[in-house]
Amino acid sequence: MVSAEKRKVATIRRRPRRPAGAILAALSLIMMVPIVSGEGNLPPGDPGQGEALYRQYCAVCHGATGEGDGPNAPFLEDDRPRDLTDAKYMGRLTDRDLAEVIRGGGGGVGRSRFMPAWGYTLSPQQVGDVVAYTRALSRQPQRPMAGPADPPAAAGARQVAELGCTGCHRIGDLPAAPVAPDLSRLGAKLQRAWLEAYLSRPHAIRPAGYVPLSRSRMPDFRLSPQESRQLTAYLIRLRPEGVLPVGSVQAPAEADGSALLQRLACRACHALGGRGGLAAPDLSLAPQRLQPAWVARYLLDPQAADPRSPMPRPGITPSEASILAAYLSGGIPSPTAAEPDARDEEAVARGGALFRDLACRGCHRRPDEELPERVGPDLTFIGDRLRPDWIAGFLRQPHPVRPWLRARMPTFGFTDVEVEQVTAFLAALRDKGLPPLPSRLQAGGVASPEILQAGARLASQDYLSCSSCHLGGDRSPEGPADEWAPDLRLAARRLRPEWIVRWLLDPQRLLPGTKMPSYFPDADSGPNDVLDGDEERQILALRDYLLGIGTAPAGLGP
Repeated sequence: MVSAEKRKVATIRRRPRRPAGAILAALSLIMMVPIVSGEGNLPPGDPGQGEALYRQYCAVCHGATGEGDGPNAPFLEDDRPRDLTDAKYMGRLTDRDLAEVIRGGGGGVGRSRFMPAWGYTLSPQQVGDVVAYTRALSRQPQRPMAGPADPPAAAGARQVAELGCTGCHRIGDLPAAPVAPDLSRLGAKLQRAWLEAYLSRPHAIRPAGYVPLSRSRMPDFRLSPQESRQLTAYLIRLRPEGVLPVGSVQAPAEADGSALLQRLACRACHALGGRGGLAAPDLSLAPQRLQPAWVARYLLDPQAADPRSPMPRPGITPSEASILAAYLSGGIPSPTAAEPDARDEEAVARGGALFRDLACRGCHRRPDEELPERVGPDLTFIGDRLRPDWIAGFLRQPHPVRPWLRARMPTFGFTDVEVEQVTAFLAALRDKGLPPLPSRLQAGGVASPEILQAGARLASQDYLSCSSCHLGGDRSPEGPADEWAPDLRLAARRLRPEWIVRWLLDPQRLLPGTKMPSYFPDADSGPNDVLDGDEERQILALRDYLLGIGTAPAGLGP
């Protein structure tokens, strides 16, 4: 029999185009609990914890502000996610009503099948937290996520965090969090041929992002075909112990995977055959992309494969998981893994080195793993150093600046708006503790030929010998290429004039540990036969010379 409370919920919610099935969107959490009801089973919730869960798991359908306008909402056929900011409607539901919808899904209250039963995955405390935050949305609508109306610098700060820039770069006190899947079990999941093609040309797998509604994305490292093969050889070896062997998934001949797919309402989040949602990967690509044995295991317990997975635990049997995995693979058995040969072992070793050099673990790491050593330059006060127009151009088309760095800046495929936002954020990163430069050391007008000639003499091999370390002279720097300093012909387009002056005055103050020597530590350190030994004039002459060599036909030196 149907309880009085369930009849009450079904009656309240039975209104045209106001389905109960979207009270809360795709939430995927860790614990498996039975579907229960009753006020006593709902502990007091923490809306702060609920907000974090909502933003990661619910907003893809209900929208960033709870108004039912998430990017996956248009794909739920005639069902639309509930507007959780509707105080009048939400006021008619008790906390128990909301909890029953979450636990039992839309089918549990006679409404939309697109709302899954979260009683298989949500703990009672997690249910209480989400209910508490849902209440807060209806009492006072919030704007928890950056939108188009935010200032460019604020939107850029969020974008930098979501892209995982802090995995490679130190940026003040910004925390670094993994924004991409854990790759430690990748070999049990993906088909080798698909992975190699993907590394050669990365593209979106989850239209709503690995972290839903964030800007996280797989960048393009511009790998060569050989590098793609090597990195694939390394990644495909990463397999956990105890996984099902390749090709072990079998389903009864009479099994109907299509009916099971329909019953589980997989198209609420996944596209298949051109129809379905965009909250999760397109299942049409499963035969080429995924190993059926992995799919079967994942369906039984998504969070065991990835604790941050937004996939709900469907509560199916191992037999049903095998049926669905076989159906999604198109009945094509997974290829048998070839025995590794000596050539493959060499590729694995080189791929492992490439994985480290590219700092892949900065974004792809286990949730409990500490941040590896950052490999990119410190961006904490990058706004003091770089010109905004150069930053924007570099974001659009990255290129090597520091030859000694094995890591490379990838291409993120930024839109013009995203370039503007990230540039505004980085340009605003200034050191408020820097004292202002004296007026005599600030940028002046056009440098005279005599000043430029003096700067060229100072940069020459007879004095500071800048070309011993830096590119830009008539000869290559000394030592191996991976120890060379940046090309100074980029200075005019790249560096702020006032930063060049500060750098020449005290490089250790701006970048502790730098290899750049301090040529002007005191008033008597400059050469006496250039500009009458006046250090300040010498520094300005070097600045003006460096700002001019980018377009000059000659390089460093007279």
